[in-house]
Amino acid sequence: MPQQTQSHHALYADLCAIAGQENVSDEEYVRRSYTRGPFMKVYGDKRGKVPGIVIRPNTTEEISAILKLANRTGFAVVPKGGGGSLSAFPPPHVGTDSNILIDTTRMNRILELNKEYMIVTAECGIILSQLAEEVRKEGFLLHTVDVPIHMDTLGGVLSGFIGGGEPADLATSGTMSKYLLGLKIVLPTGEIIQTGGGPGTNIHQSKVLHREAHSPDMTGMFIADAGMFGIKTEATISLLPYPTSSINGTFDMGAVENAWNAVSKAVSIEPYPYTRLMLLRRSNETAVLLYVIRGHSKEETALKKKILEDVLSSYGGKPGGYGFAMEIGNLFSARQLGKEVLPRANIMTYFGESLIPRSLVPQWLKYLNKVLDEKFNDLDIVVRCDFALPYLRALSVCGILVYFGKKTPSEVVTERVRHYTENEWHQIMFEEYGGFTELAQGMGSVQSASVWSPNYKSFMQTIKRALDPNNILMPGLWRL
Repeated sequence: MPQQTQSHHALYADLCAIAGQENVSDEEYVRRSYTRGPFMKVYGDKRGKVPGIVIRPNTTEEISAILKLANRTGFAVVPKGGGGSLSAFPPPHVGTDSNILIDTTRMNRILELNKEYMIVTAECGIILSQLAEEVRKEGFLLHTVDVPIHMDTLGGVLSGFIGGGEPADLATSGTMSKYLLGLKIVLPTGEIIQTGGGPGTNIHQSKVLHREAHSPDMTGMFIADAGMFGIKTEATISLLPYPTSSINGTFDMGAVENAWNAVSKAVSIEPYPYTRLMLLRRSNETAVLLYVIRGHSKEETALKKKILEDVLSSYGGKPGGYGFAMEIGNLFSARQLGKEVLPRANIMTYFGESLIPRSLVPQWLKYLNKVLDEKFNDLDIVVRCDFALPYLRALSVCGILVYFGKKTPSEVVTERVRHYTENEWHQIMFEEYGGFTELAQGMGSVQSASVWSPNYKSFMQTIKRALDPNNILMPGLWRL
């Protein structure tokens, strides 16, 4: 009997010629491994779109060659970083069943750490914990995500949630993109550009030293774009000296309104008297404010502590609640996530987590608690805790941390949370609270784009057509 030969993807041989056969696969088990985020089943038993073929390039030039090949042949391209997504990946509505999935994680080198200029340039496939640790060894601080730092890539975070994730000091630093100086980008056509005030805008300059110098700030258009406007291959980031002094504490504030009024006062102070500030409240118990203060001397942190504690005291707060705050803090922690409660719990979620205008946070938390009481009261909940932390001065990241018990099957939780999220949650958050959610991933991208103004949507379509005339890169994202 004649031996059957495997039927490969139409571009298998071409892609092997670009990156090497060992870095290309169209085997089903490999392709299916890219269809779901690693830690949450937002789609229940469903998976994202199975790519047609996977390639793991090693250089910017290889990515350029892949995109040029895709343009010649008409195959859609989906880039992927570490996969730390809350949704199925690739999103079910992006591309076709013949997608070329580009896994960027081989491009994980630190290219330069310049101590004089206090900048680092790294390839965008590097895992953030690795990059942060390497610069810390040299005495510098990299503003990077808090969770999940051990799986997110540099390019993935810049492409995704609020354009740089949630650093531990989000309250005062903003996101990683605030410190981004420039990017090396492979455009959808395969052309390579460098943004920022450096070799892309001044051919006589060898380094990126300033974001806006010599040209309009084109770096910003590639932030939180989900990789739709181009594939990030290198990023140059401004660093700070690593803080040498740190203190933390907690205040029992009583009512949520007292706590949030105190937060609103604290965020108005310049400079910020804290590094991190977080409200925690379990069920109907009193609200606790957890703070972290970092600085470059004990005198600096002590002065900030005095200013902050005076504010909290003026709104009825008293030192206390440390044990509760540390217990709940460990349920959020990247290293401790759920360790204490997992023997009793089956699945967890950051229920209703959103970016909400700061003045509306207490009302948003009341709404979410009402939904839990009405729609989830028949499920076994072992931990339930409101959380809110300011994002600079105008917005807050807030929601409810919920751990469901062993008596509740995970598929029941995921289906009910998914149904609520895709329907009522998005509508209420957008229309009644003017909030924001994940723009770059899964159904969040569809829901976010649904509230764009007609003029803004037309503008985005114009940019997409100009950069990607053949609609090769992430086609279907935002329903464009």
